[in-house]
Amino acid sequence: RNSRFAMATALLVSCVVIVATLLFSVAAEVRQPLGVRGPSSPYNPARHVAVPDEEQASCRGGLCAGMAHYPVRQTHFYSEFDVPCVPDKVDGITDFIYFNIFFGDVGDGRMNQFVPQLMVGNPLCNSTGPPLYKPIWHEFDHWVFGSQYFFELFNKTSNKTEGHAATGKIVDVEPGEILWTSFELDESTWTWNMSMGVKGAGSERTSTVIAEQPYMGLLGKQTTGWSEDAFSLCHVNSCWELYGMRDRAHFPKSGSTYDMRISRDNATAFEWVSTWREIETATCPGYPQSLIAETHNATQQDIFWKLYFTEQ
Repeated sequence: RNSRFAMATALLVSCVVIVATLLFSVAAEVRQPLGVRGPSSPYNPARHVAVPDEEQASCRGGLCAGMAHYPVRQTHFYSEFDVPCVPDKVDGITDFIYFNIFFGDVGDGRMNQFVPQLMVGNPLCNSTGPPLYKPIWHEFDHWVFGSQYFFELFNKTSNKTEGHAATGKIVDVEPGEILWTSFELDESTWTWNMSMGVKGAGSERTSTVIAEQPYMGLLGKQTTGWSEDAFSLCHVNSCWELYGMRDRAHFPKSGSTYDMRISRDNATAFEWVSTWREIETATCPGYPQSLIAETHNATQQDIFWKLYFTEQ
């Protein structure tokens, strides 16, 4: 009798494990549309120009907090963070500091990232605009910000992946000022508005990019618009994407505190991701520490990410 009971218990446990595995697989299929390849990180070295010392560097300079994978319909993505002090040394560095959303790849499209950002060094910050949206780099020894839609396309003729960017105006900003970022989908026209600005300032200190089509229409018939299932979900997180770090003097001179705020019109549309952690960590000497906290109610989630240096 005990033997039969043990066998029955083992069979029941096996069934539970199988059912749980199937449910997990189904949930994964729902959260990631078929045919869409999702990147694991928003990092993309193609957006900066490497210097010889960096090519030999054995440490990582940047950090990323999150991420979540949320539906875009009737969802609003917003953040605020304070501008840190400029690094003591800016030689050979490129810093991108941002709150972003990005999508899985479709067809010959690769990186598909909405990334208004704070920048210093030699960043990709401008473009030729239509029709080809070729990227342009500029050097800065002070903080600037600008809105940006960065994406890559696989060129079958050259057999290479090539970067493209739609960019907003470049705006100077001072340490201590608060930058806001907003991503809004107009579902009446299926158009994305991605903006960044100085809190309390007017439109003259706001940078905006409007994306009427995925990849700014350069994928042709491979995609028809943002209403497609492939773009129904986005990844959301924040990063200090820092290149050329090798000591404390090349990091920003002070830290920063983020409030990443996601709100939704439908309180039961999806489950909040309540556990946030760093998915990119720094190893270069002098890197900042960080703390992450999350809070939410039925319609709004706030993720607080504090970056700080131990000497502060």
